[in-house]
Amino acid sequence: MRKKAEKWMIGLTLAGVLALISGSMKDVSAYPLQEDDPQTAVQTESAEEGEKQYPAPELDLFDQYGQKHKLEDYRGKIIFLNFWATWCPPCRAEMPDIQALFEENSQEEDSDLVILGVAFPGFNQEKSEEEIEEFLYENGYTYPVLMDTGADLFYSYGLSAYPTTYMIDKEGNLFGYVVGGITRESMDDIIRQTREGKKD
Repeated sequence: MRKKAEKWMIGLTLAGVLALISGSMKDVSAYPLQEDDPQTAVQTESAEEGEKQYPAPELDLFDQYGQKHKLEDYRGKIIFLNFWATWCPPCRAEMPDIQALFEENSQEEDSDLVILGVAFPGFNQEKSEEEIEEFLYENGYTYPVLMDTGADLFYSYGLSAYPTTYMIDKEGNLFGYVVGGITRESMDDIIRQTREGKKD
């Protein structure tokens, strides 16, 4: 029997969107999540079928290779958008699975999936952009990681903890998000739900 993705915030309530827009969140430095942290416990919200959809906040950033990424460039594809930090244990724990997902996806012709990481150089406890790039290189992580030097996406996506993974649908709307580290099985599950446009 297939397990459902743990901690899957399926859809966004109006209150959640207002909080996201207003940037009302706690300082993430207060949440250096551990793998057994209760913040990764079940925390779900549901959206009714036909509920208003909300466009994902725009992004316009360069990755570790100097490649520019804009949300509009990926219209027609679903996006796995993972916010993380080098000092965050659950982030480091899930990164090998994200890398494996990226490698497998890269081998598929005409894939409808885009995998992006986002790091915040010099923000809160994070290292410099050069140190983040070194971390990625030393650990063999080659999936694109956007360098948000102004931490604009931290506020526009209303982050409260690392890691947080958002799923964006083919129309560029927020489909759902997960707070806390997730397994590869859960990654596959939330990708499937986004692709099908149905929440379990």
